[in-house]
Amino acid sequence: TSISKMIRSNLIVRRMATAVGSRNFAPCTASMTSSSVDALTHNYSAPLSSFAPSAVGIATPRQFSSAATELGSILQREIDEETEAAAEQAADDGNLPPELAELDAEIRTQWTVLEGISGIGGGASSSSESGSGATMRMFRKEVGSKGAKIGIVFHCQDTEEDVQFDENSIFDDQASDESTDEDDEEEEEAAQAVRFGVTVSKGGKTVVLQCRSGSEGDVSVESVMVREGDAESVLTALAGGENVHAALYQGPEFTELAEDLQESFTKYVVEECGVDENVAAYISMYSDYCEQEEYVSWMKTAIDILD
Repeated sequence: TSISKMIRSNLIVRRMATAVGSRNFAPCTASMTSSSVDALTHNYSAPLSSFAPSAVGIATPRQFSSAATELGSILQREIDEETEAAAEQAADDGNLPPELAELDAEIRTQWTVLEGISGIGGGASSSSESGSGATMRMFRKEVGSKGAKIGIVFHCQDTEEDVQFDENSIFDDQASDESTDEDDEEEEEAAQAVRFGVTVSKGGKTVVLQCRSGSEGDVSVESVMVREGDAESVLTALAGGENVHAALYQGPEFTELAEDLQESFTKYVVEECGVDENVAAYISMYSDYCEQEEYVSWMKTAIDILD
């Protein structure tokens, strides 16, 4: 590789320099004639140009500049492609894609949708910074039973492939192994599932239901935790990455609960918290939209710094 070649070149240079230093500048004895000294210096001396960085594989400022230009050119190409694709999908007003815009208008009649978390990623009360739109919050306008405040938080990158077990999948896998490369190229991108948190707050305490929305709009609960504090403080903790490494109790292993209790928690999220198929679809679609927006913003920031 180029790195190994550069290392070997540097090693050769060091050995040559050692040879020159030890032989050219060795103390001359009285028996040495001027002709023998000339022979030594002729054999072991080399023009300074042979030790130039470009001659031994060391990157010069000009080469670094070339690499930066190449990187900037590729980044700009990707930005142009993503921007063009987004423009084709956007509505006439240049904002959300039509299907998402229609769903967004419907969702906002029942939910207050906010971008970012205060103090994290460029929220409303913090300075603007890259990543401000990666986390979204939603608050239901209608309170829950006994005055509970209901909220939702999700991150545009908290996704995974939506794999659902199918007894026929074994045979499908065998058939797919026999498919051609052309068939593989035509295969659609795997559907994505999105993780999100639902918070139910009352009296300074909050129940956090970690949920998952599948590609079919189905909602499932994966864990249930209890936290001190109102919805805002709990959402901030969730957005900050609170996980199983936190010092607090994380709740029981959800799959080990009684089946009817698991089903009851899911029913509560859908019916009491209002996280129906439309909300699940909105979270999935908005996550995908935000991820693309953040990707372009990330590339623009990178090109400003690196190019």
